Amino acid sequence: MKKNNILTLLFVSLLFIGMSTKSQVITYTNFSKCLTDTITANIANNATFNNSLKTITGAGVVWDASALMISSGTPTLNLVYINPNSTPNGGLFSNSNYAFGDPSQTNVVGYEYYQINSDSLVSWGYYAPSTAHEIFQNPDKRLIFPFNLNQTYTDTYYKTNYSNWNTFSSYQYGVRTVTYSGYGTLILPQGSIEDVALISEIRTNNLGPDSYTYTWYNVNNGKMLLLREENNGDIKTVWCSSSILEIIEARKFAEINIYPNPINTDAYFIVPEALIKENQATTLKIFSILGEEIKSIPIYNSETLLEKESLKPGCYLYLLYNSKKLLCSGKLSVI
Repeated sequence: MKKNNILTLLFVSLLFIGMSTKSQVITYTNFSKCLTDTITANIANNATFNNSLKTITGAGVVWDASALMISSGTPTLNLVYINPNSTPNGGLFSNSNYAFGDPSQTNVVGYEYYQINSDSLVSWGYYAPSTAHEIFQNPDKRLIFPFNLNQTYTDTYYKTNYSNWNTFSSYQYGVRTVTYSGYGTLILPQGSIEDVALISEIRTNNLGPDSYTYTWYNVNNGKMLLLREENNGDIKTVWCSSSILEIIEARKFAEINIYPNPINTDAYFIVPEALIKENQATTLKIFSILGEEIKSIPIYNSETLLEKESLKPGCYLYLLYNSKKLLCSGKLSVI
């Protein structure tokens, strides 16, 4: 199985752009900020990607991706990092400490399973909506911390591929070479962002042609702004879809509190007044880890009651919308 899934495109994760600090080094401290945010992204029409962007390297460069357009019929994705044990197949990836996916779109994207520590980010596998999956015996190292402009590293990997939930397909092994190849300004359809790093990857494998991945990250917070993946003619392109104003503004104001969490009695959602705008509908939606919408609750004031009797024990994802725009998301547990 030659994996080329949307989550890899969307990984590293995706999409809160910070104020410019002119720092070129990708550090764990900054990167880890993406682990608590929601990644909102569009799947692009591949033909609207400018191929020359992959070759623009060095310091102080500009990448113009303003011509990107959405691929017809594809949904907007809201991806989050969650506990692997809260996903249906997390037990297969015992070394991971994060699962990455969109619980409301599990028919479109599956879950990536990562181990993210202070020195690196490695992949332990992926489980697709089709039940095809891969499990690494020697994980695939995607980033190191700190990572400096013009630095390159190589890493070996070994994995087992399955064509469905229980059918062995193949063993796959090879080498990944990762280079921090550019630093500068990225222009997306909605505007320009500074302090962006281009990470270029080449992966060899024993089963077929090499694959190529190009990822533009925000240096200040580790969020992916644009990614292009090419694997033997299978090409996918994804970009951050948030408005520049929404992205640059600090999103900490958008956090909501849940008390208690885990929920063992009725609970309250505490929502900052700044999020409840006059004449705009604010709605809290709760999804199961399988992507089923469980509840949709209109928000009219800063405290909203959530009755436990409407939720079975388990893990859930909540998303807060204002005029159909995603403001924030998080996880809750019911015991």
